[in-house]
Amino acid sequence: MKKNISKKFFLLGLTIFMISYLLPIDIFESYTSLRPTGLTLMFVCPIIGLIGLIFEVKEKDRLFIVLNIMLILLLPIAIFIGHLI
Repeated sequence: MKKNISKKFFLLGLTIFMISYLLPIDIFESYTSLRPTGLTLMFVCPIIGLIGLIFEVKEKDRLFIVLNIMLILLLPIAIFIGHLI
């Protein structure tokens, strides 16, 4: 069970990102000018990815190390894809 902690963190980050993508755009309008997706990309996903990366380095599974690094770098990846489109 302890071996699956980093995989669960990756899936949690991916799930939170998908949920924030489906939320209405103006749900946090009174608190901040950020959309839910931007808030998730800037703060939530990098923190969850960093925690998952720490656990994954101990487990030494290279696939999930790369996936957690991609979860940390999700904002620059999204900006790059948005620039291409």
